[in-house]
Amino acid sequence: MRAKAILVCTFLLISAVGVGAATYKTLHSFGGFGDGESPYPGVILDQAGNLYGVAAWGEVSEGTVFQLTPSPGYWTFNALHQFPLQDSSPPDGDPEGAGPIGGLARDEAGNLYGTASYGHTQDSWCGTVFKLSPSGSHWTFTVLHYFAGADGCDPEAALSYSNGWLWGTTKSGGFKDRGTVFSMQTSGESFQFDSFSGKCKGHDPSSAFNLWGYGTTLRGGWKDLGNIYRLDPAKRLINKYSFTADGNAGYAPMGDLLALYVGGVRTIYGTTQAGGAGGGGTVYRLTEIQPNSDRWRISVLHSFSSSSGSGEGWDPMAGLTADSAGNLYGTTYRGGLGCGTVFKLSPGKNNQWAHTILHSFDNSYSEGCWPRGGVVFDKAGNLYGTTELGGDSGWGTVYEITP
Repeated sequence: MRAKAILVCTFLLISAVGVGAATYKTLHSFGGFGDGESPYPGVILDQAGNLYGVAAWGEVSEGTVFQLTPSPGYWTFNALHQFPLQDSSPPDGDPEGAGPIGGLARDEAGNLYGTASYGHTQDSWCGTVFKLSPSGSHWTFTVLHYFAGADGCDPEAALSYSNGWLWGTTKSGGFKDRGTVFSMQTSGESFQFDSFSGKCKGHDPSSAFNLWGYGTTLRGGWKDLGNIYRLDPAKRLINKYSFTADGNAGYAPMGDLLALYVGGVRTIYGTTQAGGAGGGGTVYRLTEIQPNSDRWRISVLHSFSSSSGSGEGWDPMAGLTADSAGNLYGTTYRGGLGCGTVFKLSPGKNNQWAHTILHSFDNSYSEGCWPRGGVVFDKAGNLYGTTELGGDSGWGTVYEITP
């Protein structure tokens, strides 16, 4: 087994800022009480067009799992579960966990799965994996796993689901307290994990573990600026690419990896928060050199400028989504008119990609501010996402954009 694959940076494109004709609408502004506050990740959709997400905190709770249901002309907000406030420390602390920061996953039966980043009644404050099951008009909450530190601590990334199994990461815990990648059945059985050990394998995994077996770490790698890793069938973590401050692809990857077949070739898209030619992070692509070789070529599709006068946004903290035409969509946490952007990258001839701003959040906070999570599509092609802060009460929003 090769210890690493060699990746070559083939080109860098910095495109001009464009502004698309898109319509923005706030679907819900969080008030901090019955609905919670600060929705960090984006939302997910079901087949009926309902949106699901989490708010990390609250004035009367330690976080909320919510649903938004569409009706003609408006959306109805439903708090499916609120994590109760607890003032005491373990072992009498948060029995359900607290602080849901990572995104949700959904199975074929409509059950929701997520993580609480801290708190429970065991010997540590390390969080939980939970399940919400629909039953008529009610939802039943179940804790599937309590993290105890040795098996992981502080799960902050989205879960991935396939065929009765869940995959995820914890930002710390495990061997040397550098984080873990874990898998488990949706029943809560067969929990397995592997630990990040530091520089070579990376540490502080902040992105989801995708179903091809790849993910990113915020730190670690050759220059301690993050890496792309793969978990092989023997449960060994292999460093596939290390980001550097002087590399075209930037550094500090945090967003989830998007895995697609493009022209029959395995392709992975991702973002980095910082670095690149413009200093404000990048959108990059990994293309497999030969089928099933696990050897990849890296290309930079766009480099964001951190200059305050550029207007295009910078610091992308979330992963990307794609439409059927191959366009990519994502968010930047900062920049634009002051509070971040929603953007589109469109492929052109000779591998040229055009960058378009679909919406720029301004400093008034009225529409929202700091989109930490990414966006998803509905069947009609509308985009949905969240902002960490802003809106009517300042505690974040769920929004819709019609491109």
